[in-house]
This record gives sequence, C-alpha cells and structure tokens, in this order.
Amino acid sequence: MTAAAWSTWVKWNGTIEQTLIDGQHQAAGDATVADAKKRAAKNGAGGILTVDTLTDRQLLGRIWVLTGDDLHQHFGSRHPPKKAIEAGQAAFLNGLEEGQAVAVIAYGRGVPTAVWFAGQAPAKRA
Repeated sequence: MTAAAWSTWVKWNGTIEQTLIDGQHQAAGDATVADAKKRAAKNGAGGILTVDTLTDRQLLGRIWVLTGDDLHQHFGSRHPPKKAIEAGQAAFLNGLEEGQAVAVIAYGRGVPTAVWFAGQAPAKRA
C-alpha cells in the first residue's frame, strides 16, 4: 500500500516552532493536542500531528525546514510567495518519500507570512 500525502497551511506566528504548535492546535480541533496525537498514531494517518521535530535536512519522521538555498532550488526564490509554493507544491510533495515531512515558509514583502507543512505518511503495515 502506498503512503498518503498530507498538507496544511498555517499562518506565521513569529517562529517556525510556534507556527508548528499553532498548526497542531488547529489540527486537533476541539480535542487536546495530546489526545489528537494519540488518535493519529493509532490510525496510522500522517499529518502535522504525527511529527514534532524540526531539522535542517531530510530525515524520516522529522520536519525538514527548507533553507533559503532549498527554497530557491525548489521554488525559484529564497523568499517565495505563497502563490509560487502553491504552483510547485504537487511536484514537490510527490518527490518526498514515505515518512518525510517539510516546512516551507512563504513570504510577503520579504517577511514570513505562512508555512506550508506537508509530507508523506508512512505506509500502513499489514
């Protein structure tokens, strides 16, 4: 069985760490983040609730925060606007392996405005 892709946009909130926390609260809805994470782990679904650790390179089970050079390579600018990321997100997401996740910062007038968190869930094991 193949992995399922997931993605979500979260409004920038000062730091990538805080923006991730905000996205997890958003995904949890009315439940606590801890309860929502437990449910996500049980059903094997991928998503922003299943990854917590940010890193500067591709590692399974962690969120790769793209650097300026990475952003330029994949989206044509060190400070890509949301529209540029949206235009290239399908191809970028298809290039990720099972269990990989990314955080792509979108910019407006040179400052962060939002983050696209996305990834490929690990394949469900029979």
